[in-house]
Amino acid sequence: MVNAVESFKTAIQAHGLQPPDTIQPGKLHRFPGYDKGRGNDAAWCKLFDDLRGGVFGDFSTGLDEHWQAETERTYTAEERAAFKQRIDAERQQRQAEELRQHEAVAKHAAELLAGALSDPTQHPYAIKKAVDFGPRVKRGAWTQRGWMDVLLIPIYGDDGKIWTLEAINSDGEKDYLKGGRKRGGFHPLGKISGANRVLIGEGLATVAAVHAVDGAPAVAAMDAGNLSHVAMAIRKLAPDAEIVLLADNDIKPDGSNPGLKAATEAAQAVGGRVAVPELDGQKCDFWDLWSERGTGAVRNALIKIRDVATVTVATIATDSTESHWPKPHPLTAKINPEAYPLDALPDTIREAVEEVAAFIKAPLPLVAGSALGALSLALQSHCDIKRAERLTGPTGLFMLSIADSGERKTTCDGFFTSAIRQYEAEQLELAAPLLKDYAAELAAWNAEREGLLSAIKDAGKKGSNTRDKKDDLIELERSKPEPPRIPRLILGDETPENLAYTLAKNWPSAGVVSSEAGVVFGAHGMGKDSVMRNMALLNVLWDGGALSIGRRSSESFTVKDARLTVALQIQEATLRAFFDKSGGLARGTGFLARFLVAWPESTQGSRPFTDPPETWPKLARFHQRITEILNNPAPLNEQGGLDPVMLTFTPAAKAAWIAFHDAIEIELKASGELYDVRDVASKTADNAARLAALFHGFTKEIGGAVDVDSFESASRIAAWHLSEARRFFGELALPVELANAARLDAWLIDYCRRERTHIIPRREAQRSGPVRDKDALKNALQELDELGRARLVMEGRRKDILINPALLAGGE
Repeated sequence: MVNAVESFKTAIQAHGLQPPDTIQPGKLHRFPGYDKGRGNDAAWCKLFDDLRGGVFGDFSTGLDEHWQAETERTYTAEERAAFKQRIDAERQQRQAEELRQHEAVAKHAAELLAGALSDPTQHPYAIKKAVDFGPRVKRGAWTQRGWMDVLLIPIYGDDGKIWTLEAINSDGEKDYLKGGRKRGGFHPLGKISGANRVLIGEGLATVAAVHAVDGAPAVAAMDAGNLSHVAMAIRKLAPDAEIVLLADNDIKPDGSNPGLKAATEAAQAVGGRVAVPELDGQKCDFWDLWSERGTGAVRNALIKIRDVATVTVATIATDSTESHWPKPHPLTAKINPEAYPLDALPDTIREAVEEVAAFIKAPLPLVAGSALGALSLALQSHCDIKRAERLTGPTGLFMLSIADSGERKTTCDGFFTSAIRQYEAEQLELAAPLLKDYAAELAAWNAEREGLLSAIKDAGKKGSNTRDKKDDLIELERSKPEPPRIPRLILGDETPENLAYTLAKNWPSAGVVSSEAGVVFGAHGMGKDSVMRNMALLNVLWDGGALSIGRRSSESFTVKDARLTVALQIQEATLRAFFDKSGGLARGTGFLARFLVAWPESTQGSRPFTDPPETWPKLARFHQRITEILNNPAPLNEQGGLDPVMLTFTPAAKAAWIAFHDAIEIELKASGELYDVRDVASKTADNAARLAALFHGFTKEIGGAVDVDSFESASRIAAWHLSEARRFFGELALPVELANAARLDAWLIDYCRRERTHIIPRREAQRSGPVRDKDALKNALQELDELGRARLVMEGRRKDILINPALLAGGE
């Protein structure tokens, strides 16, 4: 029993509390808080009667923790569940008791104020401070301490309710109602809600002096330990206001400055700033400055407000250069995302993208990617592009968007491919008579074949000559009816083998459009044994080459003169798994280098519902042009393959293409910016030429020469995708520790900017951040600490992550 009691006391002391000398199991104990003014029963503890655990906390700070005894025996799942249930029950009991206590104190506070005098101006403390404390302060007796004449200062919560009182006697000594709710409570001067600027300080006299000079609404937090809680309450009441913390500049003999530290922490928690009074190097607050130097000195101090985004708490607290944050080092291969060059798209395409994006609110690169995928699918069968002598190739695009499920890619594709799907339906309807004729011819052919086979079999049994009948069968096989070729352009989650057969036998132009990317990266398409073969097939199709497919159990065939568009969305985790499975082949074979990669930031969480527009005039113009292109007969050769028109560049466009190619080439060297993604970069000029041909064919005609305007627009789009590839593949190539650090770094910075803070509870980072494994998070934080970007700090058992303020101010 002694060991359990002492261990329980040690756990309590770890939080800065001083436990009672005697702890009786099963009994609730109250004991003094650990900061001035918290009352005599703010803290409490209870050791369970079975000595296996206990609970303790502090009403004033909101602390509520449990303790479990260490034991060599492993508890069963039932025992652990029972222990958790008991902890939860004790916590609920404490919370209910705390609420009852706070409600009772609030009622008592209201009664004291109702019986108090309304004019406090003649109270000795008010006369000494010589400031207007405002209409809410009263004057009365304080029986709790036996004081006969005190100022009664009501403490409000962010709900507008008075929860407790502060009393100040003639000597300036302060006290609070026993058991009252003080955390986050404040006394206001002026109207807070809707204010453009709010001042927050510790004591009421300090706040009242500055309020009288500045005129902005102000609140007193009553002590330094409450500043952050009050700042967050004020941010809730005035979400758009500038918040200024009025620091107490109370430098200690050891050089520390707890008042300034508390004010800075509070300001950083809400994106505020700090005003610091200075009085000949002496300890002072704003009331001291006002009483010694007057209103002008206060105004000057308010003009010199500190932006705490560039100052660390540790620096302010100790005034030591050793505690300064270092200049943050950049994360390896981290490249900031560039804005999508929407203005580079031809007007009709750009306007349709803007119209669709305004409604579905998907990431802009996803919407634009869907439009380009539809453009590629419509035009690829009609035109190829010649970059230079013996440098020719298709115009079909391979597009890859790396995004989580729910980004609405399927919806985007549906908007831009509707004209293509309508064309497919019309072609199928027109082919209905041909399909019936084919079915009849095939049935007749099968009957004739069966007759010949039967005759050959009978003749063989009788020993008759079958030579003539065999010749007839050979001739019949040569005349087998061929199915009519009906355009089927949009394919889904096909196997690579079926994709090849479809292009060879059904229609030589198609597109794999998928929000799951199963055809390329899925298990059936990229098993260990087939990964190389399937990547080779897709590489050949991108190049417009020929590939023979041999089959043991059915007809072999050759894919030739076919064109393919690929427009996929894939989740990051799936792509990483594919890289692991392919063992580097995806990069080594140039497979992924052929893709135009996009890695857009998610819009999830910022997509409020809007009703769709009644008409879509800009999207309709896009569809009209796509339909015009599709209605041009596909240029099929005698073998059923494609024979597209060969587009060329104008002299100016070719010069621009050469300049673009050479600018990329020079960066492929070992010291160049594109060295790490040289596989992707080496295909970028080719992709720019394809895009230029597509823009030309869409805006002008399917023929002629591609002009310089089309190429320059295309080169901007291709360069953007190269930047995206650098961002993603650069991080993908990192060791897992650095990759986790990069992902965590981005999440932490986004969290701090969104919440207007520089402090993130470690528990929150593990619960909601991108790195949730405990050890992986530890390693990622260590990497960020070494780079001077973030650090883990502990206060008691609490663990927080601090962000280098330079990162929040726009630094690296």
